[in-house]
Amino acid sequence: GDRLQAKRLAGGDIVAQVLRFRRALERVDSDQWQAQARALYDLLWQPLESMLSARSVSVVAHGALHYLPFAALQKPDGSFLVDHYGLRFLPSASVLKYLRPALPGRRAQLLALGNPDLGDPKLDLHFAESEAKTVAAIFPESRVLLRTDATESNFKKAGSVFQRIHFATHGKFQADDPLSSGLYLARDAENDGVLTVGELYSMNLDADLVTLSACETGLGKVANGDDVVGLTRGFLYAGSRSIVASLWNVDDRATAQLMKAFYENLAGMNKEEALRQAQIKTRRDFPPPFFWAAFQLTGQAE
Repeated sequence: GDRLQAKRLAGGDIVAQVLRFRRALERVDSDQWQAQARALYDLLWQPLESMLSARSVSVVAHGALHYLPFAALQKPDGSFLVDHYGLRFLPSASVLKYLRPALPGRRAQLLALGNPDLGDPKLDLHFAESEAKTVAAIFPESRVLLRTDATESNFKKAGSVFQRIHFATHGKFQADDPLSSGLYLARDAENDGVLTVGELYSMNLDADLVTLSACETGLGKVANGDDVVGLTRGFLYAGSRSIVASLWNVDDRATAQLMKAFYENLAGMNKEEALRQAQIKTRRDFPPPFFWAAFQLTGQAE
């Protein structure tokens, strides 16, 4: 609040390095990701660490860094950034001014949509269905929509009523048409079942937290001005104060465990710390970062 420090870093081939790191993370039976995790720590974080007196850090990423799981950067002693810092992400620092304050009064706590019927058994997410039930059971006054009830129409009707919204479904990312990126829900006579970014820009949610427990929901196209157009930006615009979303196709089982821990932690922690502790807990059963490092918190940390 009383000073500004800047440090110029040698970017080098940062785009290629981030890409190599993400590809290495996908090979969960190999430890090749460690070399990339430590190299990126040395390049991006170590030069700044002496400036950091706080343990809560806001990251405003640029370019390829939008796709980097900062939590999985590894220090020389083998620990990860998530062991030392709470991380939250912002499209820009100025967005803090426009995030809506929490609404006064008592509101229904959680709406969970899980494993919608997409018309193809190969797309079923059985752990996502149990995940939706589990997280809803943590909060009173919650509602669960599963299979044929988890429709885009039902979400549009009920979404504005709930303080927290949890999607346990597939997502799609379209780099060539970012506004068509979306979440897959069950279709009905009123809607096609794809909740797109374009549709979010015309909605009013007033949600304190939206969790996108789906595939590649945090990805966005880096457009002119470094503005990432994606689901995270769409939900912020629609009125969510915070979004938890994933950077890659997440593991169904590990995600269910992580989400249960995250929501349980919210009873006594802010969102940033709740996610951090959930990632650390999930790592005990699923050690490779692929399983726990995909999720990032964007928006308000409280």
